[in-house]
Amino acid sequence: MKVMRLKSLLLTLVFAVLATWAIGQTIKVDGEIRPRAELRQGYKTLPPTDANAAFAVSQRTRFNAFYGSNVFKAYVSMQDVRVWGDVNQLDKGDYNRFGIHQAWGEYFFNENISLKLGRQELVYDDSRMLGNVGWAQQARAHDIALFKLEAKKVKLHVGYAFNQKQESLFGTDYYASQNADGTYNFNSNYKTMQFVWFNTKFGKSGLSILFLNNGVESVKYADPDVSGSKDEFKTIFSQTIGARFTPTLGPVKLAAAAYYQMGNIGNEDTDLSAMYFALAGTIKSSESSKVTLGFEYLSGTSLKDKTEDAKKMKSFAPLYGTNHKFNGHMDYFYVGSHANNVGLIDIYGTFNFKVKKWSFFLTPHYFMAAADVYKAKPVETDTKSDFNESNYENMSKGLGLEIDFGVTYAADKGMLFKAGISEMFGTETLGHIKGYSTTDAYSKNGTWAYVMVVFKPNFYTSK
Repeated sequence: MKVMRLKSLLLTLVFAVLATWAIGQTIKVDGEIRPRAELRQGYKTLPPTDANAAFAVSQRTRFNAFYGSNVFKAYVSMQDVRVWGDVNQLDKGDYNRFGIHQAWGEYFFNENISLKLGRQELVYDDSRMLGNVGWAQQARAHDIALFKLEAKKVKLHVGYAFNQKQESLFGTDYYASQNADGTYNFNSNYKTMQFVWFNTKFGKSGLSILFLNNGVESVKYADPDVSGSKDEFKTIFSQTIGARFTPTLGPVKLAAAAYYQMGNIGNEDTDLSAMYFALAGTIKSSESSKVTLGFEYLSGTSLKDKTEDAKKMKSFAPLYGTNHKFNGHMDYFYVGSHANNVGLIDIYGTFNFKVKKWSFFLTPHYFMAAADVYKAKPVETDTKSDFNESNYENMSKGLGLEIDFGVTYAADKGMLFKAGISEMFGTETLGHIKGYSTTDAYSKNGTWAYVMVVFKPNFYTSK
């Protein structure tokens, strides 16, 4: 009986393959196995002097299947993310991180217009505002409906997302859990998000325009002094609008971007007004090497802004971008931290070099705060009073120097060896914004290193 079932399965697979050849469909099945060992002694924050270095091996495993025809496409990416040792050897599956990373279908009304529905990665331009965070083992994907119009030199994408914790009979409140004291823990996801992305190319240049409307859940708690008062949930909206221009001037490829954020954050009582500017130029010094010089400015909010004008937030947030790609690989800024803080100025240079199957990069970053950084003087102060600058020390805006170095060896078409090391040479100001006081014992230097192997097998492809 088992032999008959196996034969039937094999015949079914054979006929499926023959059918794809006959009617012009495409099927591709591939995967990814990516273990990464990391040494952390100052990753994301400066280390306390008595802290021991952390070491762990994490792994991402994916199994991907793609189907495509002239009418529709479909893609499923199953993913398991774990740290070596966090699951017992005799595993019952209770703690398995296995899940769906992507699962979408795309219907084509014609060759230029389509509708893509389901869980999917959003990767646009340089991934600064919308990216898949591919460095993170879990990566990022959105549950979204995406309308696409794509011609030869023009692209228009319109996305709409609405998140809900679960199906319910009444209401659309979106929070993770409620505490015993009646307060709520909210999801890190947006409740609703819409964006419009337009891109056009002319000659060797390109222009992209983005508008993103971001809605997060908030609550206005019931007034205990008012009979019958109830908690009121609200969706607080902020908007990001801007453009990225990529002209080519002779041997130099430029990239310039500017974005503005407005709207509200918090409980709709704080106005948002923030800016982002970036400029970078890349030139090939030879066929095997290139140099990039650039800077980024992300506006910030100082202590003076918060106390004298508490209803104004000036900190720019790259909401759903691949932030590990920017501002140093040690992730001190905008990777789970530095939100609503003093902002950032990043002046950097990247040097890339290739020799046969080897490639190298070296990137130094010099970081500065975009807004003033204040430290309280050792005097008695009333924290509820208006900001009194005489009670504070205006610190240097310099945050430190980070140097990133990495190497990649392409052993085969679907196999890479990668390694890197980063050093942070921080300042007292960096320690201050990371939460250290003058009496804390911490090092102003940090180290992070990694070794990663990437296997990307192609199990099957038919055309």
